[in-house]
Amino acid sequence: MSKEVSLEVVQLEMLLNLADLIAQGFETALLAALNDVGGSVLFNRRLDGDPRFQRVAAVMVGPEADVALVFLDHSGTTIHMESAGESTRMIAREAEKARDRVCDGEAQ
Repeated sequence: MSKEVSLEVVQLEMLLNLADLIAQGFETALLAALNDVGGSVLFNRRLDGDPRFQRVAAVMVGPEADVALVFLDHSGTTIHMESAGESTRMIAREAEKARDRVCDGEAQ
């Protein structure tokens, strides 16, 4: 059974789809959108050798600390988002571990 996507993940995707990624740049657009939904970046890195995407950012949003992967295509104009919990990519497990480290650190 698949987990429902949080409202914050949907809002983030909508904000990023409306952003001018060329003018703003991926990181600036991502940080502005996360600011609007109360989220944070877990990591943001290049994807050398990936056939579809040049960058991926793992983000944490919502009261349940949902983790999403935000991919930027090679043209720098289009994003693709996946829920880390639903993704089969190895980087999704890394993103969830990063979330757990952040949440564990906040609990102490």
